[in-house]
Amino acid sequence: MIKTRTADPRSLFLVVSLLALNGCDSSNGSPSPSPPGFSTITFPNGNVQFFAPETYTHQSEPNDTVAITLGDESGIVVRFNLHNLPDAVAEDFLHSQANDKGLQINRIGNKATFSETGARSEGGRDYVMTFWQVGFGDALVVISAEVDREQEENQTVKDCLNRVPKMIESMQRY
Repeated sequence: MIKTRTADPRSLFLVVSLLALNGCDSSNGSPSPSPPGFSTITFPNGNVQFFAPETYTHQSEPNDTVAITLGDESGIVVRFNLHNLPDAVAEDFLHSQANDKGLQINRIGNKATFSETGARSEGGRDYVMTFWQVGFGDALVVISAEVDREQEENQTVKDCLNRVPKMIESMQRY
């Protein structure tokens, strides 16, 4: 004899409601709207988005890079480059990179990340560089912030650098 069980109508309603609100999977095929005061920025080579203050300008650059600036004379450019991996190994990759460099992995929301600094010179100008590698699922995002050394103490530049973790936290597949 086979026993059958009737689903509780309340449970069925809850499941159907959650599917209607969240969809059947984590990707709905289009970017999420940004919160007030922010712009939704999507990568040209994949279905990953993040939010940046709407006062920042952004543009696509070669090699599927998104560049964010605060204006021509701000002294900072932040570049975001998405690498789509074949499997959900981004965090494993970051752990390997961090171990090789003697760096520690940090968590920002559900993302693994580490950062490092450097410097470069070009055209008689000196730049302070900060790099972040961010991994979640099959997405690896490399971020570089290029700051004109003469603008390094500018409060606008400092505010922009302080907002990078929030931009990292907002990254998601759609």
